[in-house]
Amino acid sequence: MKRKTAEDIINSFNNQKFMKFLNAEVSIKEPGKCQISIQQGENLTQQHGLFHGGVISTLADNSAAFAATSLMEKNREPLTIECKVNFIDIADGETLWAEGEVLSAGKRIFHAESKVYTSVAGAVKLCAVALVTIKSTLRVEEISP
Repeated sequence: MKRKTAEDIINSFNNQKFMKFLNAEVSIKEPGKCQISIQQGENLTQQHGLFHGGVISTLADNSAAFAATSLMEKNREPLTIECKVNFIDIADGETLWAEGEVLSAGKRIFHAESKVYTSVAGAVKLCAVALVTIKSTLRVEEISP
């Protein structure tokens, strides 16, 4: 069974238009782990000037999904089937990043955890934790008529 390469994962990530909108960057530290980061921008905030909860949730979801993707067969793609996010602290920093890690890897179902951090004047702060369930699916072009 052929596993995805780092290039496969980066290509899949780059196909997500929302990640481009966020100017997000991805890195695979090792199989089963992924980090996604963004810089603060006025289009990414809520009314108090903090990173929006939807942006935080997106990074949590995607870092878990791409951590799982790094363990999937080459012809498979991630599909989130459940995501629970707990907001721990405000995200008021210059940078926001999520570190996803696979907790359990089955043949088709992966359980992962994401921790989302921000940095304020060099101090790192945990702002959210998520548990995410990912399904390994065939690529859309392989299941479409």
